[in-house]
Amino acid sequence: MAEPIVFRDADSKNLELVRQIVFLRLKNDPEWKHLNNEDWERPKSYVKFEEPRLRNSFLLLVNEVMWQLMIQGVITPGMNAANPNLPWFRVTDHGMKVLEAERLVPHDPSGYLRELRNVAQTTVGKVTIAYLEEALRCFTTGCHMASVLLLGVAAESVFVGLCDVAGASLKSTKDKQTFAKLPDTVKAKHRWLVDKFQTLPAEVRRKQLPESLDMTLLSLYELIRRQRNDLGHPQENPPDVSRDQAFVQFRLFPTFIKDVEAFAAYCKSDGL
Repeated sequence: MAEPIVFRDADSKNLELVRQIVFLRLKNDPEWKHLNNEDWERPKSYVKFEEPRLRNSFLLLVNEVMWQLMIQGVITPGMNAANPNLPWFRVTDHGMKVLEAERLVPHDPSGYLRELRNVAQTTVGKVTIAYLEEALRCFTTGCHMASVLLLGVAAESVFVGLCDVAGASLKSTKDKQTFAKLPDTVKAKHRWLVDKFQTLPAEVRRKQLPESLDMTLLSLYELIRRQRNDLGHPQENPPDVSRDQAFVQFRLFPTFIKDVEAFAAYCKSDGL
């Protein structure tokens, strides 16, 4: 067990820090099944209070986080048939998937954005972050179709950023002219980008770029296409996006970013 997280006076309203501590306990304390269990300091120590008076502020924030996790389907009221109601609770099947994922889960928006920024260098700008923040807000409130729609917009912003980097790295005049004449559509630019990637020597693709990049370029476009065609247009029978489907999309998104950033770094250093 790691050292306990210190809860300081400056953290009295720090919901994200408390969310981190709650997730830590849910993962490591399978016996925790009662909302009023206030034993956060022993037998396993999850938090250390800078001052004893901060305990009440901490417990209020714990209560707020737990209610949010109920809304998100991570936990549900009731421990078993004999204790079917609050304050007893249990982790749902979906919640087990979230806890097993450990990192980069949309149920922890601040942690998700913080870790994403760690891998984002070139293609993730303010526009991407703005749409991603809204997508995470939608997900955590149960608006799963809207969350995937906005995630698609964020993906398109990343794709546009990659095209800008790739276009600026072109070596030949002919390629530059071809790029300048491309229709201003995602489909046209995507086809061009995939073609340029596939013309790279096999050794370069194998040794200098992620093995998954080929699939990532195709998947990134599929996410954008789904956003535009399946979700972004009014339909008599709107598509149904389940919580698990949206969860998978958010889990895949950082991999898209990591691979795209690797390709952007190659373009900037070696050119196309």
